[in-house]
Parts: sequence; C-alpha cells; structure tokens
Amino acid sequence: MLTFIGLGLSNEKGLTQEAMDALKSADIVYLETYTSPLSKIKIPKAQEVSRTFVEDGRKILSESSDKNLILLCYGDPVVATTHMGLRVRAERNGIDTKVIHSASILSAIPGETGLHSYKFGRTVTMTRAAPAKNLYVYHSLHANLLNGLHSLILLEYDSSSNFFLDPKAAIRSLLETEQEQKKLVIPPECFIIVCSRVGQSTQRIVGGKASSLSKKNFGKPPHAIVLPGELHYTEEEALRHVCKIKDDVTGNSARVKLPAVEMVSKYVTKAKKALEGARSRAQKEGKRFDSLFENVELYTLDAERFLNEGKYELAILSIGYAEGLLDSLNFTNQLDVEW
Repeated sequence: MLTFIGLGLSNEKGLTQEAMDALKSADIVYLETYTSPLSKIKIPKAQEVSRTFVEDGRKILSESSDKNLILLCYGDPVVATTHMGLRVRAERNGIDTKVIHSASILSAIPGETGLHSYKFGRTVTMTRAAPAKNLYVYHSLHANLLNGLHSLILLEYDSSSNFFLDPKAAIRSLLETEQEQKKLVIPPECFIIVCSRVGQSTQRIVGGKASSLSKKNFGKPPHAIVLPGELHYTEEEALRHVCKIKDDVTGNSARVKLPAVEMVSKYVTKAKKALEGARSRAQKEGKRFDSLFENVELYTLDAERFLNEGKYELAILSIGYAEGLLDSLNFTNQLDVEW
C-alpha cells in the first residue's frame, strides 16, 4: 500500500493522529522536502528523498507493491500534480493508495489574510527560469484580474540547492514585465501582499505598494505573493485589522481592461474624429455622402452598444464596418479622410 501524508505548514506537529497511527505501522517512510525548508523533523524511519526520486517513482511503486510505504511531503500531498501522477500510476499497477490530508498553503493564505477563498483564480509559481516563464505568470495574473479574482504566486524553493526566489526579486521581475507589456497588471503603485513562512512561528504578512515592497527584505523562505483582484469590504477590514496593514488597501481589477475593450474604445474615438473631419470637408459636395456618413455613425453607435453589453466580437465587427466605409472614400479618391 502507498500512503501519501501531508506534513502541513510547519513540521511533524502538523501531523494528524491518523497520520501518526499510519506511521507506526509503516514498513518504509520517505520524506520529500523539495518545496519547503522544513527543519528538525523528528519522524522515526523517515528517509529524506529528492523531487527527482519522487517524480521517477519506480522504486516507490516497486516497494509499495508488497510493503506499507508512506510518502511524507510539505502541505497537503495531492495539491501537487507530481503526487497525483504517482498515485494514478500506483492504482494502475494494482497498488492500494490512501491520502491523509493536512493544511495547505492554498487554504492557509485566505485564512491568514482574510481574503475570500472562493475569489482566488489560477495559482501560479514564479521560478528562476527564463523571462518567458514570467510572461506566462503575468498573463495569468491579467486573466485573474479581468475576472475580479485574487492571484496567489508561489515562489520557488529548491531544498537540493538551498535556493529560494526572494520576494523582492520576484516583484522587480514582475514590474519589469509590466514596463514591457503595459497592461496595468502590476504597476509600481498597485497593492500586493507578501506572505512569508505561513504556519510557522516566524510567520509574517506584509502589504503595500509593489514599488515599496520590491526594496524590503523578507527573510527565510517559503514565500508567496498575493495580487488582490476586487476586494469586498470585509476583506479590506481583515487586511487592515487582522494583518495590521497600514498602507492603502485597494483592489487591482478596476484598472485592467479586456484587450477588446481597449481596442474598440480607441477605434471608436478615432472613427468619431475622422467622421467629424470628413463631414466638414464634404460640405461643398452637398448631400452626396450623407447616407454613407449616417451608416458610419450608426455602426459606431452599435460598436459602443455592443461593447457595453459585453458582445465584444460584434463591437469589433461594427467599428470595423464604420472604419471601412470611411476608408472607401480614401481608396476611391472621392474624399480625403484623415485618421
């Protein structure tokens, strides 16, 4: 049998009584600490193993085929896709499996900050990888903000090399990406939260402007960053009174717009200006272009209406028709239309 047991957020003190009973009857106990620097863990028979050992999984599966084997890991074991993949492989090979759950950073962060758990969107991990990886993180944050959702950013910790991604380095990297992408996902003045060593005696939660937090030292890992989306007033109160955050507590969703909204709004403004100029230059032509101008105006109004109704494709099509009609005057040399 293969049993996955979560250590929670600190050390063996986070083990449940069910987990302690299972450990007593285990033949083999492996301890994986890749994602967190859990120290001074006192568990009899526990052998520390690497993430590579767990990902490979062949020895674990071989030994659990005729022995009771336990894999201990930080947090809740099946939150990580690596462990679920191993469980699926075990079941395919006729090996019974069981999970004994424990506290996870995914549930602890909402609990410690007062942010509503059901308002968190996609969780992402920032690593020391190439900038392209951080671009994926940036776009994920953008998608969450568009839906008013909070974003949890886990920062890499690698026990094998004793490496951890410092929060200030992660924030600086995101600020640099913002300068390139310019989608207002994480401008310098935006409000973010840095959560350090959650569940441990040295836990620290700090909130403030990204520009300010990018200069602070946050100490030892593990760390995570939260980018709030829309904040309910109860969430704001929790951040101010429970987390003791003195800076302005504000959400970040209001300033972020869908690409379609930005594009249509920009083109509607341009079309209205171009139409006004075209009508002025066409006065000597009498009523020759009145019908065309009326259709341009109607398509522009349709674009605004569809935009307000959230019908973005129709809004783009409508403003495209409006621009096309005006452009036709240029292409046929009938009237000079300036954009």
